[in-house]
Amino acid sequence: MRYNTDTRKLTLTATLAAVYVVFRAIPIDQLIGINGTITAAGMIAPIIGILLEPAYGIVAIFTGTLVASLFPWNPIKFAGLDFLPGALNVALVSLAVRGRRSEATLMFLITIVLFIINPYTSIFVGSSLLSPPIPYLWMHLAALVVLVSPLTKDLSARLTSHQYASLIRPVAVLAFTGTMIEHLTGGILFATVVGKGALKFWPVIFAVYPIERTILVIGATLIGATLLSLLRPAVIEGSLGRVRKWMSDPIANATGPNELA
Repeated sequence: MRYNTDTRKLTLTATLAAVYVVFRAIPIDQLIGINGTITAAGMIAPIIGILLEPAYGIVAIFTGTLVASLFPWNPIKFAGLDFLPGALNVALVSLAVRGRRSEATLMFLITIVLFIINPYTSIFVGSSLLSPPIPYLWMHLAALVVLVSPLTKDLSARLTSHQYASLIRPVAVLAFTGTMIEHLTGGILFATVVGKGALKFWPVIFAVYPIERTILVIGATLIGATLLSLLRPAVIEGSLGRVRKWMSDPIANATGPNELA
């Protein structure tokens, strides 16, 4: 039984890595201040996080990013760490779905701190390009509030409804929180790689990123809800059913989900 479970996880990981390659090959917009493009990869990330445990999800993202870098319009640009934004997106979604909100929240908080302490990031963008004097991280802080709110409770139960209308809200919540930690991580890499030159681009990025993130969240919600409603119940139950059993079984709850047979 254990062998069959591991085989299923590896097969699903390989399949989702291939799907990630396809979405990462679809450009949406040009990156600001560095060569490269923003891709549609973030639209499929919630599904990967829902269906795979964090470790498997990160493997899928790493593999997909490496393969997708062979496309000439999508080269490696962050010193080989290009997989990190997508990996944190998937990891956060996977943790939240599996009831590990404390770990997901801690990961988000650490990422915010790393952005703030980087000498080449901006907290307030000032009046450049008519940008209002509000924190650059306003949308990321909103995502953090959503992450710790009741909206992220009992996600595994909501995601096994198999009804498109019922899937919209939980997928949207995951897509929003996931895409914002992905954007935050990308910002840290951008500041670290570009250095002092990055400082002049933050006002422009501040004005554009809410539009880009909104497009990604809408796309991820529509695609994610559609795929979950179309997938065979056995596929979703195989990924989330065990989580639901752990959360509803007080004896299992004492030992943890990873110790269930």
